[in-house]
Amino acid sequence: MLRRVLATAACAVLAGAAVLTLGSPAQAAAGPARSAASLVTVDLVFSPLYVGDYCRAKVNSAAYIGFYRNNSISCHGSGYLGQGDPYLACKYLTTDVVMSALPGPYEALLCRVIR
Repeated sequence: MLRRVLATAACAVLAGAAVLTLGSPAQAAAGPARSAASLVTVDLVFSPLYVGDYCRAKVNSAAYIGFYRNNSISCHGSGYLGQGDPYLACKYLTTDVVMSALPGPYEALLCRVIR
């Protein structure tokens, strides 16, 4: 009789621990929470050819290269084809949260993002 009582008590303790560990379905559906300490600022550099993808999609379909010049994106194909916004180019080129768009080396685009 004592073994049955101890076995039942042990099962109850294990079941309670399992319920506390698993949490509610709403918590499970929300996924893992990221703390502010785990967010990192990263600088992504996009070459003029990558910036050209933005130029082709958003400025002019004949453009294939884009340079960061004078606080704007200068789009070129066989010649100058227009200009674009550096911040919007960063948003187009990455899915990360964009903080700012800055000039990179060799007229590249540097996007400061949060991951």
